[in-house]
Amino acid sequence: MIGPIEIAVSALALAVAGFAIGAIGFGFGLTTTPVMLLFLDPQTVVVVVNAVSVLGFGLVLIETRDHVPYRPLMPTAIAGALGAPLGVFALSALDPSALRIGISVLVLALTALVVVKTEWRIPKPQFTGPVLGFGVAAMVTGLAIGGPLLVLFFLGRGMERQGVRASMAFFFLFMYITALTGYFLQGLMTSDRLLLTAATAPAVAIGYWLSVRLTGRMNEKVFRQAVVVVIVVTSTLVLAREVLSL
Repeated sequence: MIGPIEIAVSALALAVAGFAIGAIGFGFGLTTTPVMLLFLDPQTVVVVVNAVSVLGFGLVLIETRDHVPYRPLMPTAIAGALGAPLGVFALSALDPSALRIGISVLVLALTALVVVKTEWRIPKPQFTGPVLGFGVAAMVTGLAIGGPLLVLFFLGRGMERQGVRASMAFFFLFMYITALTGYFLQGLMTSDRLLLTAATAPAVAIGYWLSVRLTGRMNEKVFRQAVVVVIVVTSTLVLAREVLSL
């Protein structure tokens, strides 16, 4: 049963996520899932995070629509739509404890990539992009985590900040259409999850609005460091709790 405490804490976490994608274009799942996993089951966390992500990335796409490289991005987006059902199936089939451990380990690994700002030149991006898009979509729809891998791919293609933000928004919106359909068909979008989605969606919009107003004056390095600290601490707590309970 979803109560006022769950709604309040989720709304706070999702407001931070809205701020994150407004400021840096990614980090929605990274900033929310570790906190929400402390008091909600993994299926609820993944479904709700991905549902409200539609609003967040929709706002980003409206802002950056002139920077979307539609033609070269389309094969990757289509591959993402094809990979989404795999993640939906995994979410409905896997054990909740295994999901918590898998999400926490993946969060820590991807956070490490973001911290070290790994960059490389992408070989044959016309082939690498769709393969990566398929895999990232499966991870995101099944675990609500995976966006940083796509960020690294776009950076490896030499994209600037606005191009990365626009490409991420377009890819994820394309993918979420398939994912949300799958959640409904699999019975994963329950009444409680719909309630939590509706109750917390305004927090995402508020977080995004604040990022638009403040990111021009804030120290982005300090913000990223603070977010990373919260991610690492909460992910470690979730992982430790699940390992000790085995």
